[in-house]
Amino acid sequence: MTERQPQPVLVIISDLIFRSKIDDAARRAGVPLRVAKSPEQLERHLGNATPAVVLMDLEMEGADTSAMLARLRAHPEAATVPVIGFAGHTNVAVIHAARADGVQVMARSAFVAQLPAMMDRIAAHAGGS
Repeated sequence: MTERQPQPVLVIISDLIFRSKIDDAARRAGVPLRVAKSPEQLERHLGNATPAVVLMDLEMEGADTSAMLARLRAHPEAATVPVIGFAGHTNVAVIHAARADGVQVMARSAFVAQLPAMMDRIAAHAGGS
């Protein structure tokens, strides 16, 4: 019996520290990652494969995350893909805006703590468990 390859996880991020944490958790779980730091990269990745989930740094420097989310939602195959965003718990305006856009928002610390389990669930889902 051949196990299915997990769908990729699309990560919208520029922060190298958080990117390395995500990379490590995905590698350990055997989940492929696609990383986008710009709207153009986002479009390119969406054209290649529908992600299992999108992880988004809601405080990404130099990026309009609301516009990137709108692009994601406008893409037919990705319109219903779950989006998990993370931000500092004190950034109330960003958190409220993301929730209004249908994003599941997590505090950065909770996101890091739950990241390995998230990746394990994605890998298990692909394996049919």
